[in-house]
Amino acid sequence: MAENGRGAGCLTPHSIAESLLTLRLLGELELAGRGEAPVTALLVQPKRLALLVYLAVALPRGFRRRDEILALFWPESDADHARNSLRQSLHGLRNHLPAGVLLTRGSEEVGLCRDLLRVDVHSFEDLLDSGREAEGLALYQGELLPGFHVPGSPDFEVWLEAERERLRRRAVRAALVLARRLEMDGDATRAAEWARFAEERAPFDEAVLREVLELLTDLGDRAGAVQLCEAAAGRFRRELGIELSPQTEQIGRAIAAGRQSREFPAAPHRGPGATVTLRSPLRRKVPAPARQRPVSAEARHLYLQARHASGQRSPVTIRRALELFEQALRLCPDYAEAHSGLALALTQATVYVAYPPIQALPRVKAHALKAIRLDPSLGEAHAMLAQATLWYDYDWAPAEEIYLRALEADPTSEAMCCSYALYYLTPMGRLDEALVVLDRARDSMPMLLGISTFCGMACAFGRRFERAKREAESVITMEPGFVQAHWVRGMALEGLGDFDAAIETFERGASLTNGSSLMLSQLGRARARAGDHTGAEEILSELDRRGETTGPAAYFTAEILAALGLREAALERLYAAYRERNPLLVFAGILSGLDPLRGERRFSELLMRIGLRAHERVA
Repeated sequence: MAENGRGAGCLTPHSIAESLLTLRLLGELELAGRGEAPVTALLVQPKRLALLVYLAVALPRGFRRRDEILALFWPESDADHARNSLRQSLHGLRNHLPAGVLLTRGSEEVGLCRDLLRVDVHSFEDLLDSGREAEGLALYQGELLPGFHVPGSPDFEVWLEAERERLRRRAVRAALVLARRLEMDGDATRAAEWARFAEERAPFDEAVLREVLELLTDLGDRAGAVQLCEAAAGRFRRELGIELSPQTEQIGRAIAAGRQSREFPAAPHRGPGATVTLRSPLRRKVPAPARQRPVSAEARHLYLQARHASGQRSPVTIRRALELFEQALRLCPDYAEAHSGLALALTQATVYVAYPPIQALPRVKAHALKAIRLDPSLGEAHAMLAQATLWYDYDWAPAEEIYLRALEADPTSEAMCCSYALYYLTPMGRLDEALVVLDRARDSMPMLLGISTFCGMACAFGRRFERAKREAESVITMEPGFVQAHWVRGMALEGLGDFDAAIETFERGASLTNGSSLMLSQLGRARARAGDHTGAEEILSELDRRGETTGPAAYFTAEILAALGLREAALERLYAAYRERNPLLVFAGILSGLDPLRGERRFSELLMRIGLRAHERVA
């Protein structure tokens, strides 16, 4: 069946209701609704059922390319046999599913009609994204397809395990958010129930255990917290053969001694080589040495051009980098460095260009994982996987584990060091550690201006504005057109209260980028903070006219509104940015532009959803 739009635009609400089939995958596999009887025949056809699950659940939602499916399900078959197997599987699905559920777009893409097939995973995630944690958790009846196995498809098994873990951790985070909200409402009983729900589903995650212990202590259930800590210690010894970390043991002793949660020791700061106790599919051995791969001269030339464009860090050059990386990969599909470079450019595009993160970040993960499979020693690829884990899932502990293992394998990777320092350490309030990582990278790669700019950006975000200004100006002296440095200099000047100079700098940045939304939004915030509300409102109107629901403007317009005193409107923009996985939200706990919102309950709840509740700060 061909598809236009969503593929179901011609259906009436009545026909949709009559045709709806529900696929439940969380906990026990179940099918309900029209077409249930023929679909249940798929239960004894694991590969076809696996294909249905992949089409229904894989990110980003929508159509999948046939070559992507072939690589996942028939990796050992030659092209002709693999395509024939896929055709037979799709034919079988079409025969078993209600009419119109299986869609094709052109000759190379396959998908499912969401109007005709309701999937509990979609509903679960949509509800969490809308802040309706209790309703979403009611759908989480267990892990994704527990015990399901497809012989001969190892890559599908890896994908399925990663999805199980991702959804499980989303459920755990949602339960903790719900527990804190109930605590705010004074409902201690239900708050404790959801805290224990989270701990039960993360039995070997000490970060979750510590958060639950803190919450139970705040609720006044000190005896319950002590009992929980003792039970966890026994479980760790019995099933893992290890002790709880010294910090967790200290918290247990502090609770028993009657101390308040604000007196608990801070989370330990781990260096390279440390490990995190997580039941996670992301845990891997230290990468093996790189393998040689044949790469054509033309593909390498395109790759080098793409690297140069990506390194310029401007909206125009990043768009060009995306095109060049994709051209290189069309020539050499197994070019590991090009997969890694494309993952990097896609992350850049979500910040500097209005590329929807909800679409881009799953692609980042896919290309990073492909690069890692081809060459496990590529630190940049691991960094991009960690970055996507942060930005899409707001899952901080697994992201740090990936970063630390990558640093151990490739400590001199520019992208690795910059990503870990800016996107993990800085939002966590660990700026001194971030600057150590960046300074070491700069010592070994002194000619790379991007590292100096990242130093300045970390300082600007972390409110060390004098050093941020020095770092940015040193880059501009060497490369006057380096756009990112103008952004950093403007933020530093704004933080120092020199609004006139900040406005002039942002105007220069806007000129260099042909009026990009990134620089225009910075200019709008600076004008608002300088008291030029008319100028700020004009810029806000221009940004709204552009209609960019993703990208930098979608986040920074919230800062403009906050500076104008329009707090509710600012919060609405931030929640929309959260639903779209705007990458700048990881800095919401530290950026000075959001200070007018601190103390607002909705803002505190947003930080909890991002996993930053404990790191909120005010200058």
